[in-house]
Formats: sequence, structure tokens, C-alpha cells
Amino acid sequence: MPSKLALLLLLSLFAQPLLAAQTLTQFDQQSETRQPLVVELFTSQGCSSCPPMERWLSGFKQETGLWRDYFPLAFHVTYWNYLGWRDPFSRRAFSRRQYDYLNHKGIAQVYTPQLVINGREWRPGDKGLLPDEAAMRPRVGKLSVTIAGQAVTATFDSQLPSNEGLTLHLALLGSGMATQVGRGENRGKYLREDFVVLSHQHFRGIDAKVVSFSSTVAALPGEAREAKRLAWVAWIEQDHLPLQAVGAWLENEPIDE
Repeated sequence: MPSKLALLLLLSLFAQPLLAAQTLTQFDQQSETRQPLVVELFTSQGCSSCPPMERWLSGFKQETGLWRDYFPLAFHVTYWNYLGWRDPFSRRAFSRRQYDYLNHKGIAQVYTPQLVINGREWRPGDKGLLPDEAAMRPRVGKLSVTIAGQAVTATFDSQLPSNEGLTLHLALLGSGMATQVGRGENRGKYLREDFVVLSHQHFRGIDAKVVSFSSTVAALPGEAREAKRLAWVAWIEQDHLPLQAVGAWLENEPIDE
């Protein structure tokens, strides 16, 4: 028979709190204080040079720092749609986001595939695919985000010199998205894509010592039903520069029609 000590140890293990599952309607995450890398890929299914970069982005699924150090986002733009294939994940708002980076000097021109890391254009060149993290990760503050039902609340305990103009962004990402392309430059190709932005909202904060945000989650897009995996990602921006982020894979649950 097991000793009393063994029984006590066993009971103590069962008494440990389990990590709460993250779902579409129950999400609770908190960041560290250091700035992570928010990696945005502007892409299109109508662009023949985009699939290799999308496959590179998919590699973040294997990174141990995913949702802590790395937050990959694939924004599908619309300006390729006129060539014969309408990208089902493209949104005009995503194209506008790319042009906003151009207007605010974060990028020098608009093209696909284009990488923007922490609000600045990144061309791999001879330096490797990711920039030097040590120079990119100051202590900016801690972000806490909660989704309960349709309500989203967040706080940002800022370490910035100024909290002026802070916005909270919330995106639903789909991974394992599969598309058989029928026309255009990728005609006949079967594309499997990850970290696809399916919805994107942003909210203004209430400026205080700890900046707070409160709003509701928009209706889920129909494409969310096609994803093998979903994730929420939320991040803080100031002057079109992502500063802090949280994210997590979600447990599968039914999506209402």
C-alpha cells in the first residue's frame, strides 16, 4: 500500500490548478514587459511569389517563442484580385493598413510579399530573415487582455514616456486554411496557409496611469469555420508601431451560424 506521504503528494498534484483553456469566448492572457516581434506579412493568393514567404511564416508554428516573442500575422490584400482570382481572405481594410505604413514612412513602397516587423519594412537581404532581437526589445510595459463572451477588456501598464494615441488591436487568426486556386498567377495550386487574419478590430484606450480598453468582439467571419486552428492575437500600437502583444491558440468549439 502507498505510504501516507505518497498519498499526500498525489492529492496535492490533483489540487494544483489547471491552465484554463483559451477559446473564442473565454480568453485571458498577459504579456511580459519586453517588446516582442510583431511580424506582419502582406500577401495575396493572386501573387505567384507569395507562397514561399507564406511557407516561411508557417514555420513559426514550430517556434518555442510563439505567442511570447513572435506574433505572426498574414494580412491578405485586395489589389491582386482584379487579375482573375479573388483571394477569399482579402479585405480592403488590410490593403489600407499596408498603405498606412507607407503614409507614415514605415515602408518605402507597397508590394507583395512584404514583411513589416514592429511597424518597419524588413528586407532579409544578407542579414538573415529576422532582425536582431536585442535591439528590438526594450521594456515597454505589460499588456493584459480578457475576452468573456462578446466583451473584450484590456489594460496596458505602460513604461512608455507618453501614452498618447495608444490603440488596442484584436485579430482572429486562422491556420491550416486550404484553398484550390482556380485562376490567376497561382492557377492550379493548392495553397495551405497559416496565421491568416480573418478579422481585425482596433479600439482607443482611456489614458491613465494604466491605460484601459473596453469594447465588444465583432461577429465572427464565416471563414473561421474552415480553419484547422484558430488564435486570438491582441497588440498595442502607438503611431502605427506595434509595441506589446498577447496571443494563444484556441480550443476547438462550435461556431454559431
